[in-house]
Amino acid sequence: MDGMKELITVTQAERVIAILAFALPAAGLVLGAIIGAARRSLVRGLLLGLLCGLVGPAVWLLWLMYEAIVGVYGLDSVRGLLVNLVLFVGIGLVVGLGAGLLRRRLWRGGGNTASSATE
Repeated sequence: MDGMKELITVTQAERVIAILAFALPAAGLVLGAIIGAARRSLVRGLLLGLLCGLVGPAVWLLWLMYEAIVGVYGLDSVRGLLVNLVLFVGIGLVVGLGAGLLRRRLWRGGGNTASSATE
């Protein structure tokens, strides 16, 4: 018996992530244009679609950073785990705070919230 084989190789995972990194921004623009046109706000729809589509390149960059850290410290290193933890939590906080700020700014001018009705 040969032992265990990987279900998905690193090369296959990298290929899928790279394809998504290029396909998701285009798909986001198309879906954003459709939704924006339906809501009579094409520019806002395109912007939100593009921002959603940028998840693909962001995941690709995160994958490359993860691979680099694992390449330096090894897969089963506590130091590598801590570096990844701090890096990904920091990036998550920045992205989350930025998304919240962007959401408040985009919806403030749209008149879609209860707070804009009271102003």
